[in-house]
Amino acid sequence: MRELLSIVSAWGAFGIVAAILLAFSIFFTVYYSDRTERELFAMAITILALTLCLSTVALFPVDIFLVSRIMDPSTGLRREWATDEAIANMQMVVRIIYYVAYGLIASFCFFWIPLSYFYYEEIEEGQPIRQRLMAAFKYTAFFILIAVILLITGLFMKPNGDENKDLEWLRKMLADLDGTGAIAFVAGVLSLLGMGVLICYAAPGLSLLPMHLLGGSKSTAEKMTKTHAELAANRERQNAIMSRYQLGSNRQVSERDRHAITELQREEMVLDNRSRVVQSVRDGWMARCHCIVRPLEIVFGLLATILTFLLIMSIAVTTLDNLTEEVCGAPCGYIPTHLKLPNPLNLLFLELSPHFPVDYILMVMVILYLFWATTRGIISIGIRFLWVSLYRFRRAATQPQGLLAATMLLMLSLAGMCYSLTMSVAPDYSMFGSQKYCNYTLATERDCTDYPELIIPCHVGAPEDLCTPTVTSSIIVKIVLGTPALGIAFFYAEWMFLLTFLVALVFNLIRGCKYGFGVDPVHEDAEDVEDMESRRLLGDIEAINADGGRRRAGRRGLLIPGASYGSIQTAGLGTGPGATPMANSMGSNSSP
Repeated sequence: MRELLSIVSAWGAFGIVAAILLAFSIFFTVYYSDRTERELFAMAITILALTLCLSTVALFPVDIFLVSRIMDPSTGLRREWATDEAIANMQMVVRIIYYVAYGLIASFCFFWIPLSYFYYEEIEEGQPIRQRLMAAFKYTAFFILIAVILLITGLFMKPNGDENKDLEWLRKMLADLDGTGAIAFVAGVLSLLGMGVLICYAAPGLSLLPMHLLGGSKSTAEKMTKTHAELAANRERQNAIMSRYQLGSNRQVSERDRHAITELQREEMVLDNRSRVVQSVRDGWMARCHCIVRPLEIVFGLLATILTFLLIMSIAVTTLDNLTEEVCGAPCGYIPTHLKLPNPLNLLFLELSPHFPVDYILMVMVILYLFWATTRGIISIGIRFLWVSLYRFRRAATQPQGLLAATMLLMLSLAGMCYSLTMSVAPDYSMFGSQKYCNYTLATERDCTDYPELIIPCHVGAPEDLCTPTVTSSIIVKIVLGTPALGIAFFYAEWMFLLTFLVALVFNLIRGCKYGFGVDPVHEDAEDVEDMESRRLLGDIEAINADGGRRRAGRRGLLIPGASYGSIQTAGLGTGPGATPMANSMGSNSSP
């Protein structure tokens, strides 16, 4: 009865955490979505996708807790209730939830997110909803085709029958490969893509996040003074050019001055916007509560530093240990069988696992911290395709397309996180929880009453009839055994993750020593020229080639030096509603 109550409490804790994660996803989506361009369909897809992925990863500790209740740590044997049928029924529930969750994750990645993305891309004034949906379905069909190909590949994927798989547990995993392997294969491909997201965004974010928390926010006083000085210099140069064309003068505006004044007007608008942002940051509640928030930032920064160190050390230790794997190695996709090197997080989780829900809380904290680090990486780097910047991810300024693209990246990162947590961060804890078995047999019976030191933690080589693996590890091992190439790719992806972290750490340390380690609140909130244009703040100015005009004006000393927002892609001078009065007056004085 007591064990039944503990199992029910575990599922109750999962329900509470899932509700909290739903509230977190709603807050996250509203916090980062553009206030002026909110699309309800895109926001709903984002909320559901994030909640689904976070809840799926949060199911991981429940899975570990359930298998940990099977064994009695005092005897090293199964508890009385833990019959094969009871264990199978208990794990069947978890397995069904996992496969449904992975199927839904695949549907979001290959259907719902692309559909909502292209649905918003096709928006035009007066266009009927049906026409927009048909156009969105046309582009989404490509992603559906990819999903179908992956499913068919998973159905016909045959396990590698290498003779090196001589462990009883691995043979059982091979025997259990069935039709559900198609979904598992798709989940494996998504997890591998997620490892790429972790390499590109989470690794730099892990190196950057503790620095930002410890460094705090930079002062806005210097930024305000500099902005006012640049604005004053900009207007002085505009007045200098205007003075050449007094009212009543028949002198025509030269092409050089036309380009220069256009650039100066655009820079003035950006500087005005920056000045307002600096003012709002200086008068915001964060600045007023600085004395309260700052100590919390330092505490969280220290905790983030410790957690980052533990994560990197755990991944490095497990990856190095896999190099000396003697049981199977590369043919088994580098499945960790028995760790020889001490893994700090693995040992910590094993110590805390008997004290549920302490280990559950710690695991959720690790998951949210990696999610936070990935988000920080997306904010700092932006959403890119190779070197091309596609969208910026900023507070209250992320376009619907950027929000959906970021959601796709975060979903994939959480899928990759499942593999990393299971096979690298805490492999023993992830596979068998706190299960311990009696490693002493007397006349075909196991009895460690007189030899308690022989009650040892379960591992891959342990007897299959005693140690029960978690559903999470079973799914991942099935993926790796069925397709060892995926396991090898995961192994080298872990090395790339560590290398990217070290490179990003060195870069951020050098950059921090030069520019400071704190966060620039103005940079976090300020809109650049492209953002302003997307919100039609620059009006309907006629497009011309601004780069050549800016270079010519810069050589003649007409532009303010070092303006951080001066480099733009398009510029124009016309009589539209976005043009300033001076631009219109100059346009009227110029000859056609």
